[in-house]
Amino acid sequence: MKSRDKILAKAADLIHAKGLNHTSVQDILEAASVTKSNFYYHFDSKEQLGFEVLAFRMRQFYLLAIEPSLVKSDLEPGQRIHAFLDRMMALGMSPIGELGCPFGNLAQETSALHEPMRESLSAMFRACTEAAEKCFEEGKKTGVFQADLPSKQVAEFVLAQIQGSFLLRKTHKEPELIRRNFEMLRAFIDGWRSR
Repeated sequence: MKSRDKILAKAADLIHAKGLNHTSVQDILEAASVTKSNFYYHFDSKEQLGFEVLAFRMRQFYLLAIEPSLVKSDLEPGQRIHAFLDRMMALGMSPIGELGCPFGNLAQETSALHEPMRESLSAMFRACTEAAEKCFEEGKKTGVFQADLPSKQVAEFVLAQIQGSFLLRKTHKEPELIRRNFEMLRAFIDGWRSR
């Protein structure tokens, strides 16, 4: 692994576990086994690294969760929504789920203090919402979902429920909480299916 990629990966892990403000450059140097000069060769500052970690996490999330489910065209729209929930539930119930959502954690830590980071996170959450909204809209057009389903509001609600579930899972250290909440979320979504 190239040193830049190693720094990014180790920094992403540390920031997920400890937060951006509680992760020092020294922590990253030790975790990645690189020198300070090597770090600053690739990154101008810890702030720049923070944005690059966010971009790195966004690429990972798109490839692991959004593309194979919400964007996958060989499933009908309702199945794509459920495939997305399957992936999110698996993440939430895994040992890494105990740390919470990396995006939600970063939003809670930085949104009130760092406007550029808040804007980047907002754009990321909007992109997720829009991918789900497109599935709901397609489902309305193809008769999978009821014609009066408010696609944008339901997509926002789905993301809010996922974020809330990850926060509670982190707080209570209870993986089954994810399963219970996702069952309720699935029932809510299925209530909008065409009869």
